[in-house]
Parts: sequence; C-alpha cells; structure tokens
Amino acid sequence: MKNLKKEHNLILQNEKNVQHSQKHDANLQKNSTLYFQVGLILCLLAVYGALEMRFEATNLAVVENSVVPEFETYTLDQKKYKIIKDAVKVEEPAKKQPQHVEDPEIIDNDEPDELESTDFISDATDQTTDVDINKVDLGDITVDEPEDPIEDVPFVRIEQVPVYPGCESETTNDGRKKCLSEKLSALVRKKFDTDLGSDLGLKEGIQKIYVNFRINKSGNVEVLQTRAPHKLLEDEANRVVNKIPQMKPGKQGGQEVSVLYTLPIMFQVRY
Repeated sequence: MKNLKKEHNLILQNEKNVQHSQKHDANLQKNSTLYFQVGLILCLLAVYGALEMRFEATNLAVVENSVVPEFETYTLDQKKYKIIKDAVKVEEPAKKQPQHVEDPEIIDNDEPDELESTDFISDATDQTTDVDINKVDLGDITVDEPEDPIEDVPFVRIEQVPVYPGCESETTNDGRKKCLSEKLSALVRKKFDTDLGSDLGLKEGIQKIYVNFRINKSGNVEVLQTRAPHKLLEDEANRVVNKIPQMKPGKQGGQEVSVLYTLPIMFQVRY
C-alpha cells in the first residue's frame, strides 16, 4: 500500500516537472523572437543613421615651393689627349666602266703616214774558180743590166690602185680608192669588237687606232705597225686587218708593186 502511494507521488511530481519544463521552453522561445526583433530594429536604425550622416569635406591645400633649389656647378679638369690614327690602306680607285661605246669610224686615207722602207742586203758567197782567159770567147758573154727595183709606193701616189673584191666595176683610180675605203669601213664595223673599250676602262672621248699595212705584189695584206691606246686594242685591230681578202695588186709604171696603206680606226667612249 505504501509502495502505491510512493509511485503515485512520483508520478505527480514528474508531471509537475514536465509542465514546468514545457513552460520554461515556451518562455525561451518567446524571448528569442523578441530579442531578434529588437536587434533587427537596432541594426536598421544604425544603417539609416549612417546613411543620413553628413561628413565635412576638407580641401587639402597644396603649398607650392617657390624657392628654386640651387644647383652646384662642377668643373672637370680639361686634359689634352693625343689621337693616334691607324694607318689607312690606300686602295686604287676602280676604273670607270664606260656606258656606251660608239661603233668605230674609219677616216678616208687621203694622207697616210709613209713608212720607212728597210733594205735587206744579202751577201753572196765568194767562190773562187780557176779560169783560163785565153780559152774564153768574149763574144759569147752577154751582160744583163739590172732593172732598178721599185720601192713600196704610198697609196696616194700609186698609178693603179689595188682592186678590192667587189670593186672590179670601177675603172678610174678615184673610183677604186673610194670603193676600197668603203669596203674597209664596212669590214671594220662588222668585225671590230667595240665592247673591248668598256672592258679596258678607257678615258672618255675619241679613241684612235692607226694600222699601217702593205698590200704586197701578190695582193695580200701584211701588217707593218699598229698604234693604239692599249695593247689589246692593237691586237684587235691587227685581227680585223688580217681578215682583209686578197686583192688585185697595184701597179706603178706597168709593174706590180707593193702599196703602203694607213688605216685609221676611231671610236668614241661616253660616260
């Protein structure tokens, strides 16, 4: 019986404790909501107050420094220096290359230079023969008088001019001279290498070449002497002259003779 009372009292006490705990929890929930609302209001007020707050704008004055700083002047000692120049290697100036070389021009050979003729004397071998004068019939001996040999004749003095191939139709001396000059001019213009002047770097102006040759008794050409500003020009002029074909030889006093001729070749170099 006593145990039932104790259990009943315990149950009542537990019910009271449960009711008290539920009441306490409800109060805590109400207080938390209240505290949250109050805190939110305070935060909003603080934000609003911060937005509405006015701040004083202060202008910072920049003070200009009107004092110009003085600069100190430093002077360096002037020393004399000796400049040593390196030895300069002197190079030979390059030869100017001519831009244009005109075709060679042949001048009419009216007054050619006369070449000195060289006399060749051949010494005959002395032969000793024993002859009996008494047995010699003087009537059988005939002496032929030697004819005076005709020396080389200059072109301007020849009686019958050598006939160049293609000039056979000319019957007069003047016609044959003119035809010969024209044929030689055409040959030189065709065969002479005018590019040689640019390769040699000749001076600007007219360059002259003179070729003295002989038209022998057979009508062939023999070069005697050549004068030119350069050795290669002399060789080129001789090469061209040696291409002259065989002619009909000239005559003097009815005899075939050698004729001296001077061929001038001129061409101009321009830069």
